[in-house]
Amino acid sequence: MGLSFILVLCVAGACCLTPLAIYLFWLTQVTRRDRPTMFTGSWDFVGLLIGLSGFILFGGGLVLSLLQSNFRYWMRGNFESFRIAWGQDKLTWMLLGCTYLALVVGWIFLMLSSRRRSLVVYNIDPAAFEVTLTEVFEHLNHPVERRGNLWVSGVPLFELDRFPRGLTVTLRWVAQDQLLYQEVERLLREAIRSLFTDDNVSTHWLMAAAIGAGFSAVSCFGLLIYALHLLSR
Repeated sequence: MGLSFILVLCVAGACCLTPLAIYLFWLTQVTRRDRPTMFTGSWDFVGLLIGLSGFILFGGGLVLSLLQSNFRYWMRGNFESFRIAWGQDKLTWMLLGCTYLALVVGWIFLMLSSRRRSLVVYNIDPAAFEVTLTEVFEHLNHPVERRGNLWVSGVPLFELDRFPRGLTVTLRWVAQDQLLYQEVERLLREAIRSLFTDDNVSTHWLMAAAIGAGFSAVSCFGLLIYALHLLSR
């Protein structure tokens, strides 16, 4: 029971924390640049999705398995009972897996659709971004007015969320004018190339989190090898 439980925890740790550590290390490299970096909302979500892929795939599957009482046979090391239980409840396991997969795919589709017309800019002071954004709209003869997080020009155009301590902003386009959005995106990409950013404090937070996740993943992998060695004896 103890060895099987440790084996499951090690596999879960290695599978869940490895993608997360890679994503955090990548994000650290983005935030330590001396210039801003812009991504579309869809690609930014894809990066986050890759980082959480271990939790979504393996972690979710493990939780569903634990909901099946027969999985405890495997946890106790009673593999023959587990094989018999799998044969008896195979349909239930398959239904649980398909339901979970459908929910995950649906959630991913909804998130990608909702972030299709949004922009995420890392490593930029929100105040400097707002000034640049105002200049872009003036260049397009569309003077804008800020009303809280909402920016309007006759009609609502976009919402702007700020994360000052992390030097990150998110622009969510709400207007129907797709051509204007594309032009704003093009001009913003050109404009932020001339901006410089001071030291980003969030880089240190992300690096600490990345090192912690990476160390934990390596430790789990090492324990997994050791547990497999004990089982093979």
